[in-house]
Parts: sequence; C-alpha cells; structure tokens
Amino acid sequence: MVTYKKYSKSKVKIFSIKNLFSSEDALIDQFVKSSTIFNTTFLVALFVIFQYLFSQVRFFLPDNPVPITMQTFGILFLGGIYGPRLTILSILSYMFIGIIGVPVFQGNNGGIEYFFGVTGGYLIGFIFASTIISVLSNNGLKKGLSIWAMIIGNISIYIVALIWLSIYDFGWPEKGNLFSQAVYPFLIGDFIKLILASISVNILWKLSKNLKK
Repeated sequence: MVTYKKYSKSKVKIFSIKNLFSSEDALIDQFVKSSTIFNTTFLVALFVIFQYLFSQVRFFLPDNPVPITMQTFGILFLGGIYGPRLTILSILSYMFIGIIGVPVFQGNNGGIEYFFGVTGGYLIGFIFASTIISVLSNNGLKKGLSIWAMIIGNISIYIVALIWLSIYDFGWPEKGNLFSQAVYPFLIGDFIKLILASISVNILWKLSKNLKK
C-alpha cells in the first residue's frame, strides 16, 4: 500500500521572489517591527545618518583618489541587520540624498557629478552589496554564517567598481594597474571591516536570543 503525507501549506515555505525578499527573519525585527511606516522611516533615517558619519572616517593612500573609509562597514552591517526591502529603501534613500546635492558622501561631497565620478563604481557597488547581503542573510546565511554573505557582498563591490573604472577614463587607475590600484590597496582594510561587521551582527543575534528568554 502506498501512503501519501499531507503537508499543511502553512508549514511549507514555497520559493518565490516574494519569499526571497521577505523580512520576517531580519535581525532588526527581533528588536523592533520594521513594517510600520513610522519605524521604517526612523530606521531609514538612522542608516542615512550613520552612513554619513561612517563616510567621514577616511584616509587616502599615496596617489590614490579613492579613500579608505568606514562606509563599507556600514554597508555590510546594513545588509546583516535589515530585511531586503528595508535595506533597498535605506541605501537608495542615502544615494538619492547624495545625488541631489546633500553632502553625505565621503569628504562632505554630494551631487550627481560626484556620484558619476571616479568613486561612482564603488557607490553603485554598495547598492548591490547591501541587497545581496540582506537577501542571503534572510535566506540562511545569518548568525554565525553572516560572514559568508558579507564576503559575497564585498566581492560584488569590487566587481561593479572594476567594470565602472574599465568603462570610464578618469585618468586613474593607470593603464595595466586596475587591480593593483583599485582593489589590492583596499583588501586589508575591507577584511578588518568585514570581521568587525560580522562580529557585531553575531553579537546582536545572541542579544536578541537572550531577550526572548
């Protein structure tokens, strides 16, 4: 005799784009429900403020127009704690505010001309990275596995930046030095920021677990 098990629809999570961008498992929602208009607005504004502050922590390497900043930490942390929808809304709000001229980018810069300059590829990469990290973090790569989502997200920043610098001629990097000038100098700093962001997210997951006890 062949028997069939009946599964309740409520117990089966069917894969779909809607589920992929679901925020029900987001870290931030363990502390505050991000679905309300007030909380969404507050959390978006909070990210914009902190990302502005992170962007001002910077220093330049010799002969390199792209500074090392704490912006990447903010992007990794954003993707690790916010749900996909809130992440996309937050990063696009930050970029929009900067593009219209509010000086929220590194060095108190802003405006569409700056956005489409030499650092534009990295800024656009932030959009991809934060979204990728958030989606992955809310679909399995969270808590102790969040570092893998952040590594993938960080790599996406480099990919977009390299494509950008390959297409447009800003006089930098020098011909034949794309990787040696636009990637390698940032690896150590980005690795440190990645570790710090991962540890911070893991601490918050443990804290959320303790609050539920």
